[in-house]
Amino acid sequence: MDVLGWMSALTGMLVLGAALAEGVRGDDPAVALANPGFEQLDDKGSPAPWFAPPGFQPAEPSTDAPRSGRTIGRIAGDGTQRAWRQKVPSPATRIYSASGWFRAKDVRIDTSAKDFARFYFHILYKDRPYAEATHAYVDLPPGTYGWRRFGVQLVPRLEHPVSEIWVTVAAKLRSGTLDFDDLDLSEAPPRGGRTAMTWANFAKATMLCDMRTAQPADALSERAKHGKWKVFSYEFGGHKGHMVWGSEETEAPALTIPLNAKGWHAVYLGLADPSRLGCRALVRLSRDPAFVPRSREEGFLNEVLFKVADLTDQSLHLAQCVDAECRPCGLAYLKLVPLTEKEVAAVKADRADVSNRRLVATIDGFSYIYSRRPVSRQALLEEVEVYRNTDFGTLILQTGGADMVNYPSKIGEMLGQDLDDFPRPGDRRYAEAIRELAAKGVNPTKTLIDGAHDVGMKVHVSIRPAAWVHSEPMSDFFTSRFYRDHPEWRCIDRDGTLVARMSLAVPEVRARLIDVLREALRFGADGANVLFIRGVPFVLYEKPFCDRFQKAHGCGPKTLDEDDPRILALRGEIVTTFLREIRQMLDEEGKARGGAKLALSVNVLSNETDNLRYGVDVRRWAKEGLVNLVCPHQRAGGDRTRKLDLAFFKEACSPHGVRFAPAFTAWRMRGLSDAVRSAAAYYDAGADGLTFWDANCLAPRMTKWSVVSRMGHVEELKERVGEGPPRPVTARFHKLGGLVMDGPYYPNWGY
Repeated sequence: MDVLGWMSALTGMLVLGAALAEGVRGDDPAVALANPGFEQLDDKGSPAPWFAPPGFQPAEPSTDAPRSGRTIGRIAGDGTQRAWRQKVPSPATRIYSASGWFRAKDVRIDTSAKDFARFYFHILYKDRPYAEATHAYVDLPPGTYGWRRFGVQLVPRLEHPVSEIWVTVAAKLRSGTLDFDDLDLSEAPPRGGRTAMTWANFAKATMLCDMRTAQPADALSERAKHGKWKVFSYEFGGHKGHMVWGSEETEAPALTIPLNAKGWHAVYLGLADPSRLGCRALVRLSRDPAFVPRSREEGFLNEVLFKVADLTDQSLHLAQCVDAECRPCGLAYLKLVPLTEKEVAAVKADRADVSNRRLVATIDGFSYIYSRRPVSRQALLEEVEVYRNTDFGTLILQTGGADMVNYPSKIGEMLGQDLDDFPRPGDRRYAEAIRELAAKGVNPTKTLIDGAHDVGMKVHVSIRPAAWVHSEPMSDFFTSRFYRDHPEWRCIDRDGTLVARMSLAVPEVRARLIDVLREALRFGADGANVLFIRGVPFVLYEKPFCDRFQKAHGCGPKTLDEDDPRILALRGEIVTTFLREIRQMLDEEGKARGGAKLALSVNVLSNETDNLRYGVDVRRWAKEGLVNLVCPHQRAGGDRTRKLDLAFFKEACSPHGVRFAPAFTAWRMRGLSDAVRSAAAYYDAGADGLTFWDANCLAPRMTKWSVVSRMGHVEELKERVGEGPPRPVTARFHKLGGLVMDGPYYPNWGY
């Protein structure tokens, strides 16, 4: 076989189809490679059943420092195509995890000479040509490195039974040696059941393809009509049905779809986006308190996990929106996979294991109202329902800004209530929504605290001590009256310039912030949080600071270098005083609750030097017992090095029982591979958990959410390193509304 042929083969799209029983045997024994460590050699010194495929010279066995056993495989860099391959016959149609251990010494790959190094897999189907094989591979890097695990996920198509899986290690190198050992091919673990094929009974799944059974019937229409779901026929992979579709303007009512199922099932949604207009569905079961979002990520038809649950006496509810602006939404089918007793027990045990709930999520108290305009309790609860049965155990819940909040307050103020002109449409949505919620007696902060408790999370209400003001033309919306009324308490730079902050050196400023925290805490929160990652510094050269410095040192601070240790020490003392006052408030509130120990968490910069520059003394706070959780951030405002110093946080926090959970910014996560590697490295460095800033923006996208929401499963996370991100389960329609979509003449080409 020509190497260019198999190297250029597409990895293929998983097309859901009528699963042939011959190739879908959930009861089959697990597939296994023969001689995966190359220990058994034949009389010619070759590791049967491994062989060199056509067009390749064989790799060579070696006894040079094996990872295990006595023998490894080796490919030398002599410019020759070399490989070992093994054919695994008649495997069940499942999703497989493939991995191996590789080592390189002085490996050089010249791509201009068509060099390569790959761990490669072919999935071939019964009675189908090689051209229809599914391909998956991982490229092995050049250079020099010790034993490293690389892996890839194998996702077969379902329209034909699998006849063989080919497992190949192949390379063409300029120089050096590539070693490999302990290869593995096994059924992928459920890991929360992201894909249907990970369950034992997936071949016994029920496909509900006719959405015309949804109620109310008068919410369905064969033509596009405002307020009604459009219904049209489809075919794919041997299935025929009718899907429902609502456009951005449709604003269709929620549908109830009968499931007629009993017992535990994994529920999958066939989300459809035939014209690539976008697709975001809100779904819940009858007994769920709120909807959760699920989005199509790839393909015209994308099968995504909704949840694993006992479906007895439950229906599925589908919505475009709840009290908010609608999104396009299409649902073609539901797939219900019955779980075995063993799987049910495993799911229940996993959910009961609170040791995995190491993850911390943040909600800023503003953006979700700005974007969605929720005006009911159920609509608000979407923000926290996404965390049910995940590894998220702590929620850092902000109320808005410094003293600007999203509920009627005796201390702070609600944004935008005196305006009739707004900087952005979202600002109007926010102002109108919190006004309507207040009129209904619904407090967004209390609602999310109660909802988070219901899903098993602890809640720390949070303030941004620098969020007092915004520049023009947004000042009318975002500037605090307290800030406007007290210019004398603002921060002042060395040259006398007023800075858009209020100084923590002023007792009245600290008291204002603590009063806001106390009020929010009394809605039932389990602790408080201070964000020290936005708007540093909090103390500069204002009169209260300069007076204290003059009294202590006999000179003014402006005569010294701004990094003078005495300036940093006093700044640290002032910010620590703020923390002590918060700790005292928490202890008072805890005593009023019968002796409850309320927590204090802080979000801080990435290393000790940057933090101390602004008075954030993590080492001191941990030693004094002021804080319980520290969340270090990269790329936060004020960072100069922008590199997490995990050794510092472990040294400062761990001896005092203070947890530290390094942070990811969810909307910066372009891919999963780097995040998985970083997260595993954080745990190896001693981290107690992980923090995700704006975590819920990931929830609709199950490819990411299925991994991120289980990152408290440390060993599972480490297994993912090197595997690459999960592959979406996608399909193409054969027909839509009678039009053939996959023929040689695509119907929409005329436009």
